[in-house]
Amino acid sequence: MTAIFTLGVKQNKKSLFLKLQELRYLSYIFPIVLNQLAEYTEVMGDVMNYVLSTINSTTYVAPPLSANKNILNFRLFEEIKALL
Repeated sequence: MTAIFTLGVKQNKKSLFLKLQELRYLSYIFPIVLNQLAEYTEVMGDVMNYVLSTINSTTYVAPPLSANKNILNFRLFEEIKALL
């Protein structure tokens, strides 16, 4: 079984063909992706504060105790230093 989604008007039509197992997979991972997006938006402020506080430092800066525990700050610090 195949589902066909067509978007666009006349000349700009684009079609997407999905098999049933692909639709099942997408319906399975959608709540997971939704939860990850919700967590990301929740910690965005903490990430920005940490980035701003570590831009000028040369050694690892520990996050404040109030910071979200889901952020891998040591990894974020390494990424920031690699970019600068």
